Amino acid sequence: MTDTEHVVIAGSGRVGHRVAQHFADRERDVTVIDPDPDWGIEGERIEVLQGDATKPPVLESAITERTGVVGALTDKQDTNLVVCMAAKRYATGLRTVARIEERAGDEYEAYVDEVYFPERASVRAAVNALSGSDVRTIEEVTGDLEILDIRVGYDAPAAGEVVSDALPEGSVVIAETDGHVAVQHSTKLIEGRRYIIAADRDVVGEVIRQCRGESAEI
Repeated sequence: MTDTEHVVIAGSGRVGHRVAQHFADRERDVTVIDPDPDWGIEGERIEVLQGDATKPPVLESAITERTGVVGALTDKQDTNLVVCMAAKRYATGLRTVARIEERAGDEYEAYVDEVYFPERASVRAAVNALSGSDVRTIEEVTGDLEILDIRVGYDAPAAGEVVSDALPEGSVVIAETDGHVAVQHSTKLIEGRRYIIAADRDVVGEVIRQCRGESAEI
């Protein structure tokens, strides 16, 4: 599980751009580093830093005490590995995720916490790789609707509350992850249990906050 308010992403190409937008939609602050950044990345929570993330001063300036994960998502595998290994020097407990092109890329998990293979996974898979285990996006869904597999925290605002009162408009609790019965509007959300929740992109952050609390993971 990753408890963080800030995500650093190296690379502003298609993958980096969309992953940054996903986290901004989840109300997380994001810093994107790129020598030639895509200035079209939008969002008041997204900071774009022009520079080479393999350079220590650039990477160090992006990582703060609030940073919980660094995702190296450029189209250059060697660059991604260097960024992740360098990031470990600046913060204890920092998670790293590297975009790897090789099919045998699992071997690089000796150097990074998790690897991401874009040729056999969606952008949502990259979001999951950076997120940790307690909030995961169902990868096969298309469009702007997010389908979340999320655990209700023990101190979360939604714990013990009726579904209709706990979550914002634009979201629907479908079922318990390990259950076979659809959740009703009058159902109480039980702390520690996982639920499948459909949510519009603009309320995903609120859904996560209600289910996980103010210090929610990404």
